Amino acid sequence: MTLFLESSEQLGGRAVLLSVKPRFCDQILARSKRVEFRRSWPAGTDIGVMVLYSSSPVQQLVGVAFVDHVEERDDDGLWALACQFGGGLERDELIGYFHGKKKGYGILINDVRVAPVTVDPKDLFRDFRPPQSYQYLSPQEFSLVMARLFPQEGQ
Repeated sequence: MTLFLESSEQLGGRAVLLSVKPRFCDQILARSKRVEFRRSWPAGTDIGVMVLYSSSPVQQLVGVAFVDHVEERDDDGLWALACQFGGGLERDELIGYFHGKKKGYGILINDVRVAPVTVDPKDLFRDFRPPQSYQYLSPQEFSLVMARLFPQEGQ
């Protein structure tokens, strides 16, 4: 599969830039964490690919994760996903993260690509500020990110 596409739509949905703690980025890229948890996620939106921004202290774009599907569940249901697919955290961490929420989201990952080079997003986007959770990428932004993360794909 080529990753040098004009639009993330060709990957099964829109692209988002996702802020993820370095510990969890490492687990996702190592394929030991196949579900990413979020307190909120856009309803009715088909997100097909997540560009992974490893937050502080790394502060780099490190790869991409392809979304299989998203499940909305309560704490027990989310913990079941973590046990089945590798959540990368302990039960008490998950419960603490979702404290005060009746439901949360488990984003199931079906594949990942580790970038051969990491990219400082400040080199790509003027006035870059890491998203609190996620931000949509336009097709042009997505193409720019992919060209920098996977420079050999464009040749």
